[in-house]
Amino acid sequence: MSLSLPFGWKEFIVSMADELNEIVTILKKEMDNGVIIFPALNDVLRAFYETPLSNVRVVMLGQEPYKGIGKANGLSFFVNKGYPVPPSLTNIFKEISDEIRSFNIPPHGDLTKWCKLCSAKGGVVFVLWGKTASTFDKEIDTSKNTILKVAHPSPFSANKGSFGCNHFTIINDLLDTSIDWNL
Repeated sequence: MSLSLPFGWKEFIVSMADELNEIVTILKKEMDNGVIIFPALNDVLRAFYETPLSNVRVVMLGQEPYKGIGKANGLSFFVNKGYPVPPSLTNIFKEISDEIRSFNIPPHGDLTKWCKLCSAKGGVVFVLWGKTASTFDKEIDTSKNTILKVAHPSPFSANKGSFGCNHFTIINDLLDTSIDWNL
């Protein structure tokens, strides 16, 4: 199966193209055998289509995609409108609300607006939430980029540093233009 990515991304990840093609091939084979995968195959690489490479300023990594039709949509922590906001995202909204008084907690978990935001002073801000996400820190060039790490915002670990981490304020301080986190 040939991997198709939008302009900019394909050139950026050319060294990983074989691995990505292999992942997509494995997922397709699983689906052909009746296995339901989350997110759906057409959403596995959704992040690349939502945000052009030249616009990337903040990357948020978590642990695993949500499971369930309509919940898993290929974007970290996001769920489609019409589905209950998951506990981890509820905690993210709480943290933003505690940090940024003008933030209004939305009644949905569709964060695609965040894919279209901001400009940076330089480099990318990588937000690594949880142990699994934190293992990617060695892959990030810290001479050009900023890494923010803390416990996953899950109800099981949010009290271990996620609450009160001020990541959203720090992100806004690092960007040319502050993000309006309202949806």
